[in-house]
Amino acid sequence: MIKNNDRRDLWTALTLLVLTILSRIPFGTRILYHWDSVNFAYALREFDVAKEQPHPPGYIMYVWLTRLVDLLFDDAQTTMVSISIIASALAVVALFYLGRAMFDRQTGLIAALLLATSPLFWFYGEIALPHSLDILLVIVGVWWLYETMRGQTRYLYPATILLAIAGGVRQQTIIFLAPLILFALRRIGWKQFLTAGALGAAICLLWFIPLMAQNGGISAYMETVGAFSDRFNTTTSVFMGAGWWGIQRNLRKMITYTLFGWSVALLPFAAHVALKAWRKEWSFNREKTLFFALWLAPTVIFYSLIHMGQQGLVFVYLPALLLWGAHGLTKLFQKSPRPTINVAIVALLAVNVVIFGLGPEHPQGGGRVRLLTRETLINSDHYFDDRFTAIQENFAPQSTAILAANWHHVEYYLPEYKLLPLDVIAKWEWGEGQSTNRKEISNLNAKDLGLTPDAHDQFTIVIFDEQLAPFNQTPEQTQSLTLKHGGQLELFTLFTHQTLYYGPTFGLNEP
Repeated sequence: MIKNNDRRDLWTALTLLVLTILSRIPFGTRILYHWDSVNFAYALREFDVAKEQPHPPGYIMYVWLTRLVDLLFDDAQTTMVSISIIASALAVVALFYLGRAMFDRQTGLIAALLLATSPLFWFYGEIALPHSLDILLVIVGVWWLYETMRGQTRYLYPATILLAIAGGVRQQTIIFLAPLILFALRRIGWKQFLTAGALGAAICLLWFIPLMAQNGGISAYMETVGAFSDRFNTTTSVFMGAGWWGIQRNLRKMITYTLFGWSVALLPFAAHVALKAWRKEWSFNREKTLFFALWLAPTVIFYSLIHMGQQGLVFVYLPALLLWGAHGLTKLFQKSPRPTINVAIVALLAVNVVIFGLGPEHPQGGGRVRLLTRETLINSDHYFDDRFTAIQENFAPQSTAILAANWHHVEYYLPEYKLLPLDVIAKWEWGEGQSTNRKEISNLNAKDLGLTPDAHDQFTIVIFDEQLAPFNQTPEQTQSLTLKHGGQLELFTLFTHQTLYYGPTFGLNEP
């Protein structure tokens, strides 16, 4: 028989699930948002880590899931956004149960609501990347580990299976959680520990063996992963010569992303800590404190000293921070009337909703600060869709080449056009804003590009990205086309006797 409390919690969980899904559906992106999203889209067609389909370490179980769901949609973008929406809703429900287990029902509910409205988490629930699924697996895995640590051994084998699956979705996750796993299982006994270890290893082999087999074996796979890591870690890892610059870069990104994900939940946490310090009340649960420390520390250390990538990577430990915020809010208002804490909860959630729903992508105009909000999603769709549409409507593939920094998107969405990649080093990276094209300058005519001039004996070079303007050496010869949602698409129109020079920079060569 289901107890009244369990029935109430079930209804709460279902409400959280439905409300989170409904809040995501209107804002889902239409165009693959990120470079990595394109990698995953290609992986639906052909899984090959060496081709970065997807990028290392492979995310093989995520690719398998996308292929399964894609049987319904037959569209990579729709498939992956659907997974993100469902996974984010389930993650909210899971955090409710984790908070209930670690603290109490009220803390769990507040934490779940803070997660559902966290601007960063909301944003990733709308795009084609695996981070929403990753945070779901992290929360459920941590929840079941915590229950196991408290003596509820019925959670041991489900936790083992789920964490092994999490390793197949994102291989780094199980490594980051390894110390926490050992701590949580330290009292279960050797027989159960070895049985769980054997079960976890067996599940891991189910994805590890295909991962190796489809990528040329362990040696070839490790060589691919190593080469990929070196492209980033040589300028970010203190163990590969990045030094203090690398630490600063990693900390700046990690702290900024963490604060945006934590959002208003930081306020009650900070207020609670300050109040305890003022009252000199430093009592704490030693086991729970160690549990949290081992949850956060491995990831934070890695991101600080080796490499911090995109913002969704903080999801490994973000649920812990939201639990702290929810617990702080509960403690601050524990002696207040119930309506008082309800008002505080609504106020915090409203701020989160306003940040995501109304916050500008660039709050300082064209400054370096960029927020991941609803406007960012809209701007990304408009940026790509406007350019794709303008190119297809105005320029024939046989007489057009596209010069692009976002060339991976062009390659995916406009495969019929000749592509001229020009990579530009991203913000926060060493050499930011510089071209990474190291080729000698080539003078290319229509024949060299494999193009057929149009009826006017002309061919076109489209400059896809605004960020390529500094590399244009002949801006006076540049034409432009106004795009639907504002902005300009620049281009060169060349006669057959003219050539394009193309290397670290580009421009027209007059005969």
